Amino acid sequence: MRRGLNGLPEGIRSVKRVYDEIHGYIELTSPEVEIVDTPTFQRLRYIKQLASAWYVYPGATHTRFSHSLGVMHVMGILATKLYQEGFISSRDDVQLLRIAAMLHDVGHTPFSHAIEPYYANLDPPMTHEELTRLIVLRDPYIRDALERNGFDPWSVVAILEGRYREPLFNQLLSGDLDVDRMDYLLRDALHTGVIYGSIDVHRLIATIMVDREGSLAVAEKGLDALENFYLARLHMYRAVYYHKSIVGYELLLRMIYERLMELYRDRPTVALLRTAQGVRRIVEEGRLYFWHDNWLLGLMVEALEEDRVDEETRELIKAFLFRRGYKVLLDHSRFSDSELDEDDEDVARLYEISRTLRLRMRAPAIAVTVFVDDIPIITIEEAVRVITKDGSSISAYNHPRSLIRFMPRRLHVKRLYVLAALHPTASRILSMIRV
Repeated sequence: MRRGLNGLPEGIRSVKRVYDEIHGYIELTSPEVEIVDTPTFQRLRYIKQLASAWYVYPGATHTRFSHSLGVMHVMGILATKLYQEGFISSRDDVQLLRIAAMLHDVGHTPFSHAIEPYYANLDPPMTHEELTRLIVLRDPYIRDALERNGFDPWSVVAILEGRYREPLFNQLLSGDLDVDRMDYLLRDALHTGVIYGSIDVHRLIATIMVDREGSLAVAEKGLDALENFYLARLHMYRAVYYHKSIVGYELLLRMIYERLMELYRDRPTVALLRTAQGVRRIVEEGRLYFWHDNWLLGLMVEALEEDRVDEETRELIKAFLFRRGYKVLLDHSRFSDSELDEDDEDVARLYEISRTLRLRMRAPAIAVTVFVDDIPIITIEEAVRVITKDGSSISAYNHPRSLIRFMPRRLHVKRLYVLAALHPTASRILSMIRV
């Protein structure tokens, strides 16, 4: 990002500056400082952006806190540009968009996406998006900071959920080319060292326009930067977000969390964290600030010293703390242009092999696990539009000079994982099965 772009239109005054490793100085207004200073927002300092990615990329220790400020900053630059061009009507709307961008990740659980499936599988379920909504509306610190400064929490939630009355506002934070992705691709590429995940965000913002239908689009002269954006996403999915070892440690964390929630269910705080209703109560009482990575790590260390913790759980915790987690035994991942078939032969074979391995090794169910996911890389219907010379716009996927139409649309991840301690034995058995 070019230095000197403060993301604030003329007439909105900053009261504080924070230095960021990506964007340089980030300017904060008075309402933003109030929100940042709340215990609920400060919690994000203790949640790593990429969960356990630092086990593979040691520099990936950046946090949801720095990312949230970065997204706010990028939103400010883009919204100010659109305000100056007449597509956003007031400076107050720019401020509202910056606040929504800053709060977009406030509902992340400890270790981000690693333990979110635990809450998605509750009855009723709770995703991090739903938790974000709850925090904005019901957390006393966040809600009061918004209302004291004249901002309606429901308007912030509407933008976060992509249903604000101005469709353009929703695209800025929840579109295919949104400010969230712009910041995390830059930030994650820097901290992992995966340089082919980097993007030219300044060129993207400079060439972003609004087409005749009122949708975000990119001028033809920005096509190269847009191609780089999509290619960077593809590379980061493969090299970072779905890296085989990183996924293995996230699976391990998920299993550990489920067991600790059961083992410590007699503790009042854990009892609340086991249900969506309990989490809601913690939010409404303004007590969410403790729930972060360090809290979970502390619970794990404590569990190693307690007699009531079973040996299997201890071994899982040691595997995580001492980097002896799951290792890939088989990987059938591939790019595809179609959705993953429910009856995919590779997936069925992986489950069959996992059952055989457990039987032959006489190992518990946790020793072997299958991971399957179907990740959309580019959706034709949602692809960013490119404005042509005659003023009309066309999907970047269908533009005749675009490399994007040659990109695979999806990544199918299909892997069989085994705990590191059993990997040599499992490898020998696998060789016999294949014979």
